Amino acid sequence: MRILSVLFSFIIILWAEPSVFEGQQKTIESQKEFYKNIAPSDENTDYENNRYEDYVAHSSLALTSEEYPQNFYVGEAFNIELYAKTLEDVKFDFNLSLVKNDSLHFLNPKSSFEKISNDTYKNTLWFEAKDANANLEQIVVSMLRNGEVFQKASLQIQPLRFQYPPKEQTYAHIVASSLDVGQVKTSYFDEKNIIMMLELNATNANLKSFFVNGVQKQGIENYKGDFNASKAFYYAIFPANKNHFEFSYFNKESKKLENFNIKLQVSNDEISTQSDLNPTNKDFNIYKQYALWALAFVLAILFIFKRNYFILGFALLSFALSFLVDTNTHNGLLKTNTRVKILPTEPSTYFYTTNTEEEVEILGKRENYIKVLFKNGKIGWVNDTDLLKN
Repeated sequence: MRILSVLFSFIIILWAEPSVFEGQQKTIESQKEFYKNIAPSDENTDYENNRYEDYVAHSSLALTSEEYPQNFYVGEAFNIELYAKTLEDVKFDFNLSLVKNDSLHFLNPKSSFEKISNDTYKNTLWFEAKDANANLEQIVVSMLRNGEVFQKASLQIQPLRFQYPPKEQTYAHIVASSLDVGQVKTSYFDEKNIIMMLELNATNANLKSFFVNGVQKQGIENYKGDFNASKAFYYAIFPANKNHFEFSYFNKESKKLENFNIKLQVSNDEISTQSDLNPTNKDFNIYKQYALWALAFVLAILFIFKRNYFILGFALLSFALSFLVDTNTHNGLLKTNTRVKILPTEPSTYFYTTNTEEEVEILGKRENYIKVLFKNGKIGWVNDTDLLKN
């Protein structure tokens, strides 16, 4: 009886299975028929090119400027106050371009527009003519949304005229309302040369243009401020026998050259808090140690005759202090192709590159820069990653 029951169940399953497949087939066919009856869509399926709709401007863009002079000196930093007026209340970006020649230097190309009212933006553009042929024809401003220009306007510039200021051999290529010299420091750069640092303070000038003909190695470091008022350090390397430095600039207020005569006197103190080029004198520390030993010896002799324990105390103190004087020199090995800077600052000038691994004396450290002394007497700053680990 059990065998008959199993056989009967097997026959029922075989009979029911085709009906299941038939049901599935009917469902698939009905779904196909449903999708065939759906009308095709007119939607753009190019999603990469259809992420943003083209924006249509709702107002115009107008450019104006403050009144500006038309006569300038070559080397003079001058500005044009530009205003952009628009009623657009959506998020957008400004893009500025100039129609000019190569003789006109655009000093602040990364300047941005500042919103000063609901519909007005301001940007101060600074320029400097490199020669009398400098020319600025147009200022063009575009408005962009999602990287696409939707509005553009231009401002025609009145003809600008440039003339050369009077020059002399020591002219520093600076035109300013005022220029003052602050601290002056001179130190040995190597066995044959000295380095001079001048602190310069100027108004209405571009101190980055400071350059005196005939100086083989010179530059501007640690520039701060803007073209209205700025401060910087000018460095120059001279032969060790040079004892003075002369330069002049053109004062555009008095319309005449003003001269400076700087005495070059090597000092033992640091050039400045920015430069810190002088080495630590380990030999001098050794002499200090010898002096403390001698003092301790003399006081010990006095104690034998005087039997004064205060004298003994000073003798012991002098002897102990002598061992606290740092007389050790720390040496290191620089990697090949290490670039050596004059100052421990990011924009500082490179004056030397090692051709092979070079042994140096380590004189100090400032942030991630190491002050090193080369065997030829040159002193400079290298990145701490350029020093090979011992």
